[in-house]
Amino acid sequence: MISVTLSKIADVLGAEHRGADLTLDTVITDTRKVTPGCLFVALKGERFDAHDFADKAKANGAGALLVSRPLDIDLPQVIVKDTRQAFGQLAAWVRM
Repeated sequence: MISVTLSKIADVLGAEHRGADLTLDTVITDTRKVTPGCLFVALKGERFDAHDFADKAKANGAGALLVSRPLDIDLPQVIVKDTRQAFGQLAAWVRM
């Protein structure tokens, strides 16, 4: 991925941005693969909700979160209606 600010990600997604404006270059969906300063995308499936693992993402070094609801955690957040859809939009934008 390219280096991009969290505010630019929020702008691209038409989303709300809360917290500091960081520059990110990695997007991760699995807390076991979190890298320092990455954007963790909290996907929700039929049997899981990664929002429940935001604390683990933070503990593993995530710099910010892409979530579908505001979380009570001390990390910058981009809040969207659907994280899966937003993840796809972000990927499409990066490829442009």
